[in-house]
Amino acid sequence: MLTSEVLLSRWSGVSERAGAYVRIDAVHPLELYIGYEGSGQRSLLLVSVTEPEQAPSSKSVLVQVGQRHDGRWAITFRLVRKEQEEVFLQLCCDLIESSRSQPDSDQGVRFLVDRYKRWHRLMERQSDGLLSEASRKGLIGELLFLQRVLTGGMNPVEAVAGWMGPETGDRDFVYPDGWHEVKAVGASSSTITISSLEQLDAVPPGELVVYFLDRTAPGDSAGFSLNSKVGEVRAMLESAPASLELFQAKLTFGFDYLPLREYDSPLYRLGGSRRYSVGQDFPRLTKEHVPVQVVAASYGLSLSALEEWRTE
Repeated sequence: MLTSEVLLSRWSGVSERAGAYVRIDAVHPLELYIGYEGSGQRSLLLVSVTEPEQAPSSKSVLVQVGQRHDGRWAITFRLVRKEQEEVFLQLCCDLIESSRSQPDSDQGVRFLVDRYKRWHRLMERQSDGLLSEASRKGLIGELLFLQRVLTGGMNPVEAVAGWMGPETGDRDFVYPDGWHEVKAVGASSSTITISSLEQLDAVPPGELVVYFLDRTAPGDSAGFSLNSKVGEVRAMLESAPASLELFQAKLTFGFDYLPLREYDSPLYRLGGSRRYSVGQDFPRLTKEHVPVQVVAASYGLSLSALEEWRTE
């Protein structure tokens, strides 16, 4: 799997003069090159027989389509804002690796342009490019649960496919044996928040899983960052490439997650977890149990009052 560090190293071996390119590799189904345009601006170049669809440019990436002297077509993705280099490297790695499985050049060109459009939407909707503290902890909680089911022996593709959190589903995980809603709170928290009437409104069996996470000192051997936790899950999926690709897509486009160095800190420590069985008698608010005039609501649950339903 190509990483941004490896790609950057390969890029350093290319002359920075405009129009200087080297091919990614000879076995890739697409004719992809890395090089430079303009005044030392990094560019990813795709050469094809068919005309690529014009994709939108962003503030950071300029996209250009043109016909070459030999009659073939070229589309370039050029970094125009140096401060976004890290994100651009991630974009290039994803475009290169995700298109390796394409059966032919024609389908591969369409796939790559469509993939870039998803990245464009991701980059456009990010404000400062970073997840909030609450979003980071929430994602870590879901990654912890995903690690749990993988360690338990679930098929990797099935485990990742059932991860509904990135798809804004009402429940975070849905598997043949039931659904699972994951919460991540501070170690001293006595309550959890259910964010909607739909969140626990599903046919049992269901489960509420609570992880207790707090920031810890940089030198804590038991600490982990968002990046390191993502890396652990990726390592667990390496033997099943289809699951790894699906995992990366859900992370990127579902959570706006990019493995930026800012996610190397802070470190978090897991202070424990609790699991609760959610059946018909579990205390919850649903549309069936509130006046018809109430169309949306969030509410808190006391953890100490849920001992009757606790399974772990």
